[in-house]
Amino acid sequence: MYKEEIETKDLVLKKASINDLNDMYKNMWSHEESAKYMLWIPTKNIEEAEERMKRTIEFQKDKIAYLVYEKKSVQAIGFAGMKEIEDKVYEDCGIGMGSKFVKHGYGKQILMALVEYCFEDLGAIKIICSCRSENIASKKLQQSCGFHYTHSQLMVDKRDGLKYMIDFYELTRNV
Repeated sequence: MYKEEIETKDLVLKKASINDLNDMYKNMWSHEESAKYMLWIPTKNIEEAEERMKRTIEFQKDKIAYLVYEKKSVQAIGFAGMKEIEDKVYEDCGIGMGSKFVKHGYGKQILMALVEYCFEDLGAIKIICSCRSENIASKKLQQSCGFHYTHSQLMVDKRDGLKYMIDFYELTRNV
């Protein structure tokens, strides 16, 4: 139903494979800083990573959800996805990359590729992105891709029960 692969200048977004286990564990899932603004906890060992990869593969089957691969290293370095929350309105499911792969312009390539796919192929009329208020890099990314701030909402982190503020940004299709 959804594309199996989306390509950018430096990256390929495609469905996960069990062969990506070591890359994701090494590049992202085992790092505390990669999970800092996300809703997951770091993976402690390769056995946990294998279970996580199996869940990821199953989750991605019928969704706009991908692992992100760096072309030059041919490694899985992160994940990205969107979901339809109402007719023709899509929301990001998170864009995450291992810390050594940030500040290369990859976030913008990922977000713009997903935006283009949702608008051009899926007929979206609006796309919503969100991030924790203190996640300055994500705010700048969304704004650099043309998103504008709409509102904030108080949330509770299920990992530790602490409250945090999430900011929402929107991009509408020019028709």
